[in-house]
Amino acid sequence: MPDLIVALQRRIDVNARRAVDAYQRDVSEYASPSPGQLAHMLDFARFIRSVSLERARDGTPLTEDDLAAIGAVGRRRGEDRFSLASQRQALSTHTALMLGEVAEAATPANTEDVLHMITWLGREGTRARSAYLDGYLAGVGQTWSVSAQVQLLARSLLADEVPLVGIARTAGVRLGQQYLVTVVRFDSPQLAARERERIVETALSSWRIPMCWLGSTELALVAPASADVTASAAVLLGGGGVQGPEWDRTLEVVRGIAVDSGRPCSAGAAVGPVGHLATALEQARQITRLTPPEPKPHRLHTVADRFVELGVARSPHVDRWLREIVTLLEAGPDLVRTLEAYYRHDMFRPATARALGIHMRTLDYRLQRVHELTGLRPASTRGVRILTAAVAWVFVGRVRDA
Repeated sequence: MPDLIVALQRRIDVNARRAVDAYQRDVSEYASPSPGQLAHMLDFARFIRSVSLERARDGTPLTEDDLAAIGAVGRRRGEDRFSLASQRQALSTHTALMLGEVAEAATPANTEDVLHMITWLGREGTRARSAYLDGYLAGVGQTWSVSAQVQLLARSLLADEVPLVGIARTAGVRLGQQYLVTVVRFDSPQLAARERERIVETALSSWRIPMCWLGSTELALVAPASADVTASAAVLLGGGGVQGPEWDRTLEVVRGIAVDSGRPCSAGAAVGPVGHLATALEQARQITRLTPPEPKPHRLHTVADRFVELGVARSPHVDRWLREIVTLLEAGPDLVRTLEAYYRHDMFRPATARALGIHMRTLDYRLQRVHELTGLRPASTRGVRILTAAVAWVFVGRVRDA
């Protein structure tokens, strides 16, 4: 063991400089550090190697002072507003470098020493990583705004990472075991960074839940969901009214966001447990992209509302068949739009006519025309199944072409 330790100690400066180069190459937020940050990175790279070799040589664990020093560096990164993703990437890079340095310095005679060193790094590396991230999160809690903290929390939950309990406590956010994930998608053009920040701050003033921007036109809300309704039941029932109060409250927040932004938007929602929210997020995003924007969304759309559109979007082989049906409908007077309004109003003719701004007799004529052109009665079971799919195909095509 002494030969391996001595060889590694001799290379501390070289390996530390290589490590800093690797951080700058692999972690985008480290690409252009200030002179002070660069010097601090180099000092820490030397420190962590020196203390690791000293403790491994003696076969002793990292001391509380060692862990406190590591945590202090993490805290500084949090105070400097580095993202959590960048810190995790830097830690992964560090682990790979340390193991590579051991392999590089070892000779065939050092096999047992290498195994001992790797065992020590595996055990103590976990403790060091925890100390570093605890320090980082403490720095975040002390210096980041509430808006920034809840966005960090939301991103962590949606990435299926371990919930950041300390950040949630500091930000005053209640955590749960199951969440309603809602994606709000705005019409173009893109929202400016300052506008996005203002929208989040305003939304948080009405309900402090995790939320974050997925891009310049998509905002995700992550609301703790009631435990008495299973995720599958909540999704299947859609707007059935059996969900917990978080559905109504989330819709209220979404409507406030729409009014506050002055931009039409659509809202898609899905429910999932902690550790599986990435799947719920992807489902909510798909639903939102297949939902027409509204000045003030009237509901949170779920699979129950958009399963036809989702099926059409994922089944290219039915594309030609639906296109032929739509081609037939295009021979009539505004039949696609008429059918869309007819089904949106649950086939209630007076409400459909009012929405279209036409007389009831005109509506009846158009529905009869649909039957003449396609052989399908819009109010029949077969007609509803096929014609709603055709209308959905038109909308999916618009989204695809946008």
